[in-house]
Amino acid sequence: MIQIPEDLKTAFCYLGAATSCLWAASLAQSLYCYLRPSSLPRYNPSGKDSWALVTGATDGIGFGFAQELSRNGFNIFLHGRNREKLLKRQEELQAEFPNVKTKIIVIDVANLTEDVDLITQEIGDAHLTVLVNNVGGELKQYLQLTELTYQDVKNTIMLNVMFMAQVTRVLLPILEKNGPGLVLNISSIAAWGMPFVALYSGTKGFVDSFTRAIEAEVKANGKNVEVLGLRVGSVQSQGNDVDTTLFIPTSRNMAAAGLQRVGCGQPIVTGYFWHAIQNISFLVLPRSFLLDVTAKTMRSLRQAAEEKQAKKR
Repeated sequence: MIQIPEDLKTAFCYLGAATSCLWAASLAQSLYCYLRPSSLPRYNPSGKDSWALVTGATDGIGFGFAQELSRNGFNIFLHGRNREKLLKRQEELQAEFPNVKTKIIVIDVANLTEDVDLITQEIGDAHLTVLVNNVGGELKQYLQLTELTYQDVKNTIMLNVMFMAQVTRVLLPILEKNGPGLVLNISSIAAWGMPFVALYSGTKGFVDSFTRAIEAEVKANGKNVEVLGLRVGSVQSQGNDVDTTLFIPTSRNMAAAGLQRVGCGQPIVTGYFWHAIQNISFLVLPRSFLLDVTAKTMRSLRQAAEEKQAKKR
């Protein structure tokens, strides 16, 4: 029998205790994020008539954010590329929240130019304190990278990366001036790296890295702006016509949960608690196993989408 020296045993004991403490601290921090009250009210102080801008606000989570921010007393800039849709959503918001002011901003993300800088003219002298970078999505679902065209790749990057970076660049000085300010970047669990949505996964990886970098830059410059990335899982929306379950919230419930995470002290967080429970598998299970399960799931989703499309023809 191998005899382990007493000092080595002691070292292992200390190492085990330290590891347990780190795990306990990490768990406590994660739980605290979902139990603490939101810090959102600090961005809408009394008497300031504060505004929030939500990109991609005509459908899904974007409109959910517009609704929930209105419920919390913010005036809303609704961004989209379809003026008629924006006007309809504006009417819906004003009907539900008659005391909230709303304005629309029409910008076609796919054909973005240097004119994006003119968004400051749309903001004018409004007291903008919140920017929700929600616009994004997968334009060609469940395809391999080699099945995409040059234009498919360009459009996906423009939608998920370029506009978010440009609008943040333009509006961050306004948020700093009006501080405290808040930037919410909507990411996805796809940032883990998933087959058959490789390009989309890559853009969401950019969102996560960009969020961390901007948060660090803002702090380094001593600016009073919170930068928070919200990872999102499956959500019921116009583009994801599924039944709601414990793990699949409505778009509005997802937005409400995301706003509850404001002020949690972490740069990236899973917005919805039950999505966070699902995401534990990405931390504890072998990547090879997860890749196999994910590939089978994505193939099944692709087949279902193709069958649904065939029925429409």
